[in-house]
Amino acid sequence: MDGTLLSSVSLGRISDMQKKAESLYRNSIRILRKVQLRSGGCLATPKGERYPYIYPRDNAVCILGFVSAGLFKEARKALDFILHTQLPSGAFPQRVDTDGRDASYKPIQIDGTALNTYALSRYAAESGDTRFALENWKIAESAVEYTLKNIHPEKDLVYTPNSVHEFPPMEEGLEIWANATCLASLEQACLLGKMLKIERPRWLDAANRIRSGINNYMWNSRTKSFIKTIRLKESSSVETDADVSCLALCDFGVFPDKDPKIISTTKMIEEALWNKELGGLCRYPKYQGRNNGGWGPWPHFTLMLARHYIRLGDRDKADMLLGWILKTAWKNELPEHIATTDEFEEYVTDFKDSGILRKDRLLMIENARKHPMFKRGIAYVTLPLAWPHAEFIQTWNLYKGTFKK
Repeated sequence: MDGTLLSSVSLGRISDMQKKAESLYRNSIRILRKVQLRSGGCLATPKGERYPYIYPRDNAVCILGFVSAGLFKEARKALDFILHTQLPSGAFPQRVDTDGRDASYKPIQIDGTALNTYALSRYAAESGDTRFALENWKIAESAVEYTLKNIHPEKDLVYTPNSVHEFPPMEEGLEIWANATCLASLEQACLLGKMLKIERPRWLDAANRIRSGINNYMWNSRTKSFIKTIRLKESSSVETDADVSCLALCDFGVFPDKDPKIISTTKMIEEALWNKELGGLCRYPKYQGRNNGGWGPWPHFTLMLARHYIRLGDRDKADMLLGWILKTAWKNELPEHIATTDEFEEYVTDFKDSGILRKDRLLMIENARKHPMFKRGIAYVTLPLAWPHAEFIQTWNLYKGTFKK
């Protein structure tokens, strides 16, 4: 499992890998600090790059990175910013501007609401800052109640108009990432409530119902894997192709990593989505109409797979995946994803001919083309992105804590 275009980059001995990982770890912390505004919100990319907004999902992952690194002051600031962008419904916007105003241009993504409740609970548990948690309990409670209102009454699964890949044709409905994050959020909210001496047994009951719903309706006996989406609206359908978002089931503790269904699902994901030319995990198969800067592997999802193997105690697989991350990092920075230049230019042509090249996309194209690796056949798309750096912080700390020798 190696990508030929990156295979010439050597890491050398294990000790060299550890040195490179420590260096990337330190720079990942620096990048998270760089994207954090004075107000506390974390931009998806540094100023002047592609994404000059705060996305609740990305912001929550940055908080988890800060918490993992023991940077509780930064985590609290990021939480304080995002929690006060909550909409009257209890949901959080799809994205907000630097002043915390709703700047959504896509439908609500319920995981963006769930993940910030999850991050609040994780912050409080790790830092012991129950005072901050109590001050924001009403916000968390409203977010949880929003989630409960979106549980399908028959299937006990959460409905979302959009989800992690931001492609409603595949993700509107009962989607796997949204259900995994909402379930984890409900369980974490119950733990937070216990910490604050507030009991909400109804929430734990809802979490158990969602877990049963995932088991009952999202396991596919034909493919021997969990499915991506059950669509309910204008065209009822089931999306069964491999999708990396299914990793949320083990990453957020819905099912243990050793569960046979998780093992089977992970095997399908690796076989179907490992990029044979570049290495790394792609988000989904290469479909028509699903091109976003060239189809290729994404570091932050590859890091989620690495954590799966770390939790299983499989150091060889973990080393292979971390090795790919370190090869892919450019001067200690991780991109949103990489693609072959041929597939990147396919994307440019399709979007240019159809007249949908927005300003942010033009900036991304310019930056990718002038990157030194473009001449070697690889497009580095959106460099650096905060998300994979937050994932690397969590992954490297888990690795060191698991494999202590």
